[in-house]
Amino acid sequence: MLELRRGGVPFPHGGPDGEWRYRHAVRFDGPTPLDAQAVRDFLTYETSHGRHVDVVADHDLGDWRSWPSEPARVAPREWPTQCCTHVYSEGCASPLVVHGATSETAQAILQVRSITPASHLGSRTGGQLAAASTWGEPADYFDYVMLANGRCTAPEAVARSKALGRDLVPADLDNGYPPAVRFYFAWDDLVTLPTATFDGVHPIKIAGPLGLPEHLVALAVHADQAAEILATDPSLRERIVVLTGRSLNPGEWATRADEAARAAY
Repeated sequence: MLELRRGGVPFPHGGPDGEWRYRHAVRFDGPTPLDAQAVRDFLTYETSHGRHVDVVADHDLGDWRSWPSEPARVAPREWPTQCCTHVYSEGCASPLVVHGATSETAQAILQVRSITPASHLGSRTGGQLAAASTWGEPADYFDYVMLANGRCTAPEAVARSKALGRDLVPADLDNGYPPAVRFYFAWDDLVTLPTATFDGVHPIKIAGPLGLPEHLVALAVHADQAAEILATDPSLRERIVVLTGRSLNPGEWATRADEAARAAY
């Protein structure tokens, strides 16, 4: 089910009967071509995987079929103030997209020099991963490397939930939490890949492994975790950006990390 709501934030979740639901948040000043594209991508992706989609919209968003759209794919940076205007006054999008990981997972990623979809790691199937997920995604989502907008805080929540092994509560991401290690890539680069996929939830995701030597723009890591990261793969060291700061909240860390990665880009 696709839920179109005015305001709020995006919200992937499971329904009461276990159905996959995604809430797409539209800004209060109205839908953009990026919103139209997200709806189109969601419907296309879901139906291609054999899932029927019901669209439930707020009363004033019931005209979603006629929202303005562009003939070519819209880059996220062209509409930086997306739903995240509720978090950032200047929006969450940038020329870069990001994958977040715990320090331990980041070290494993650097050892194999690629980000590998969770279902390809061998320990659990996509169905098992979906059953354990707090977000409600279908099993096929775990066949992809999922990426977020460069200033998005979702990678912080994902990394922290994996570290804790449970659902998050607000205090888990309060000032002073361990920031995620953030792997940055250029959207313009990834969109040319034959494995690039669009599901209406992520700005882009990649089927199968995403190689770091070929595509990594920068890796942002907090100084507290830097020693282990820097020691993992010397060949990628020049792309690692070490940031300092205490008692950062997720928005502050995501903003600083994106700015540093863009400066390196």
